[in-house]
Amino acid sequence: MRIKPTKKVLLSWMDSYVPEKDLFFLSKEYLNKIDFKDVLLMPIDEFYKHSTYEQLNYVNGYEYWNIKNAHYVIVAEKEWIECISEEQKQLILNLQVLSERGLVLPVAFIHDVEKIPSSYVVNGHVVIQRSMWEKLNEAIKEQLLTTMVYEWWDKGECEESPKSLPRFLEPFANTFGHFQGANCLAAVLFAISKGKQEWFIYEWIHQKTFLEKLKQYRYEEFLDEGLHQGDIVIWKDENAVVQHAAYYIGEGLFFNKHGQTMFNPWKILSKEQLYREWEHLTLVNCRQIN
Repeated sequence: MRIKPTKKVLLSWMDSYVPEKDLFFLSKEYLNKIDFKDVLLMPIDEFYKHSTYEQLNYVNGYEYWNIKNAHYVIVAEKEWIECISEEQKQLILNLQVLSERGLVLPVAFIHDVEKIPSSYVVNGHVVIQRSMWEKLNEAIKEQLLTTMVYEWWDKGECEESPKSLPRFLEPFANTFGHFQGANCLAAVLFAISKGKQEWFIYEWIHQKTFLEKLKQYRYEEFLDEGLHQGDIVIWKDENAVVQHAAYYIGEGLFFNKHGQTMFNPWKILSKEQLYREWEHLTLVNCRQIN
């Protein structure tokens, strides 16, 4: 089966997809070509350590992990880009395409590209900023987000929930979330709490917190002797760092989440599909010991 984001989810994405402040990434050779008096100009190393811009809506929205050849970041109010000269605006927006940051989509993703302000269409891409986003109508936003999710993040392919699915997983199985940050480790911790700690599922859980929680719930590694409902599968890299985990619900199916963005849904996946995705890593099985 194939799932898609609901209207309610899409409305929440429309509100949160583009952060309130505009960020523009540039290399040092362009410093003498831009007027910075009405913005903040941050060296990239200081920017990445800044408590405000380490927040998930910025990290995931602008996809920091993809950014290339950036030495500085312009931090600006949303109206700034609308007020500068067209020449500087085009230079800055073109640099956003070259930096490979988030909020830059191929023109092909937008069906009615003529409804996008022309100055934001640069070299076959649409560069999204807060002010222009607020002015787009709801239909364009919905189409853009739906296409972007299927093309880049998740095609929505999953297995139907079995009748044996634990009731506490029913509200989440095969659904897209509303907010940034929830990751695979959080999904597993929610599942092993048997749904008693629902807030776990919305967290961005890191390795040490995850492993400590497994100890508290009395989960231990075991040799592959066949999985039971409630078991956990974990994949580690060559440095024994946990890269992924999923919760076994029985019948060869897992409750799973790939990634920490709101565009990565909680899904029911078959063993074959899940294991194929992570076959390059080392598999570890864990079971709760009574």
